[in-house]
Amino acid sequence: MTPVTDGDGEDTGSDGVNGLEAIRRDIDRVDVELVELLARRQRLVGRVVAYKRDHHLGVVDRHREDEMLAAIAATAEDKGADPRVAKQVLRTIIDGFTLLEVEQLGPDPDPAESVVGTPAPPTSPG
Repeated sequence: MTPVTDGDGEDTGSDGVNGLEAIRRDIDRVDVELVELLARRQRLVGRVVAYKRDHHLGVVDRHREDEMLAAIAATAEDKGADPRVAKQVLRTIIDGFTLLEVEQLGPDPDPAESVVGTPAPPTSPG
């Protein structure tokens, strides 16, 4: 019997339960890689937070988010992934890291009006 392979040429194991377990182990390894990428992204977001703090910029940048979502949909299509899933995952990632930014910088006065390059108004102490 010819082995079934994934897009990377790896044997996915087509022999019943053992094959399913092998596929699940592959998925687990991909999940670890995803977490490693999230950790890398979090370090980069930390640099963004420092920049925004130094330049008194607001947290939310809807225009940037829209650009990111459109780009990820196009990339997903090019890579053979469902763009709907890619956009949903990126939206969740953006929302999660935005919460971390808000924890460090405080909320924007009105997120719907946040614009790139527009300094956030100073916050009053205490």
